[in-house]
Amino acid sequence: MKKYLILLGALMLCASILLLLAMPEPAHALPEYAAQTGEPCSSCHISPSGGGPRGPRGQAWVAAGKPGAIPDLTESLSLLGVELSVDEAYFTVTAPEVPEAEAPAVAPAQSQKLFHWLSQYDGN
Repeated sequence: MKKYLILLGALMLCASILLLLAMPEPAHALPEYAAQTGEPCSSCHISPSGGGPRGPRGQAWVAAGKPGAIPDLTESLSLLGVELSVDEAYFTVTAPEVPEAEAPAVAPAQSQKLFHWLSQYDGN
């Protein structure tokens, strides 16, 4: 029985060592890049604090060899092979004609009722 416990302990130790060796090292965001480009870490990274996966701008910046400036989003998407075609007319806002509002009219007999309702209204 003691022999099995020693064997099990040795096996668990080997498995733990292999697991530690197989774990990847975490990537660290470098604030020097933010200083180099003059932009915050969130320009390239999905996380506002920087580090972790990169967004389209960060991916395009790395693909371009980390130049001194980060490309804008449209240029980044183009560098990554994304083609955008937009019909500008689809996004043009046209204001519909809104009829002018009439002043509310309250008959004198209803004014007391209206005043009571407004004074009891929870939103006021």
